[in-house]
Amino acid sequence: MTNNHAQVGVRLINSINHYGLTIERFCMTGGKSPIGYLTAYLTNLYLSADSEKVQEAIEAGIASATMFAANKDVAYSDTQLRVAFDGDAVLFSDESEQIVKEQGLDRFFEHEQLNENKPLAQGPLKGFLEDLGKLQKKFYAKNERLNCPIRTFLVTARSAASSGARVLKTLRSWGLEVDEALFLAGAPKGPILVKIRPHIFFDDQMFHIEGAQKLGTIAAHVPYGIAQKYHKST
Repeated sequence: MTNNHAQVGVRLINSINHYGLTIERFCMTGGKSPIGYLTAYLTNLYLSADSEKVQEAIEAGIASATMFAANKDVAYSDTQLRVAFDGDAVLFSDESEQIVKEQGLDRFFEHEQLNENKPLAQGPLKGFLEDLGKLQKKFYAKNERLNCPIRTFLVTARSAASSGARVLKTLRSWGLEVDEALFLAGAPKGPILVKIRPHIFFDDQMFHIEGAQKLGTIAAHVPYGIAQKYHKST
């Protein structure tokens, strides 16, 4: 997807062939936003450095995020795709995060324990995790679970004992799973991401994105939920 003019198509095709990529579908809109074509192209995930286009895509119901390059070089696995997700306002809705922002942590913990068995509503990237899971199952069917070339991680600021059960039960109710779930109880995410070395990390809060960047993680900001209101006001 690009808003470049159709004349650049030959150059794009030459570059794709040079690098041995198998990309067959193009959308070159000649200066207009490509967002309107995303649904028609059955887009699973839209990534861009243009935050306005990403916001437009999110509002259209497309899984989307703004890309931020890492501030230093890190070696990533070339045999396994590693994808890390935040939970609230990324895989799940921001309903619980609203309580944190507006009523505080004590009320949040109380709310999560009372609603432990009530699944959270889905967030903007739930469908993308589902698509990754479908790919993983193809390898599991070949008895390649331990050596699957895709690995997923939940990296959340939630505490495990006081608010972790609800997110795991929500995933179970959806028939989805992550390979690793890391509950940080408010600790910085950057050091954990250094150990994981994901090829991409999705989060809705810019301070987590910036912390990941500083330590060499490619991060993608998901502009969804109440955290965006607080980000704009600071």
